[in-house]
Amino acid sequence: MLPAGLRTQPETAIEHFERALRLNPRDPAPASLMGIGLGHFFTRRFEDARSMLLRSLREQPEWVPPYRFLASCYAHMGRLNEAREIVEQLRDMTPVVVPGAAPQWRRPELRDFYLSGLRLAAGEAT
Repeated sequence: MLPAGLRTQPETAIEHFERALRLNPRDPAPASLMGIGLGHFFTRRFEDARSMLLRSLREQPEWVPPYRFLASCYAHMGRLNEAREIVEQLRDMTPVVVPGAAPQWRRPELRDFYLSGLRLAAGEAT
């Protein structure tokens, strides 16, 4: 489930996650790093999103959600080879590459944007 701020106000969510990292810099929580990455992703700052999602994965490489968002991010960047490499890693971790649309999304356009990139990365029809 996405934090409430990411479901409604990505910029505000980024500020909150960055504050959390400043308050506890010795423990770069993967969730905070991913939260910042998602904020950038949803505001179409893909290079910043990519960077933060990769940092999140370095901190917790077995955590599935950042892989999904990274694959979607690469797809939206037009970097389909990299998106498909991430999908292959996902397939080694979970049988569910593209999750069903969960009801916790307040802004369906954000969900649709995320899922369209993930489907493209997975080679599914969008």
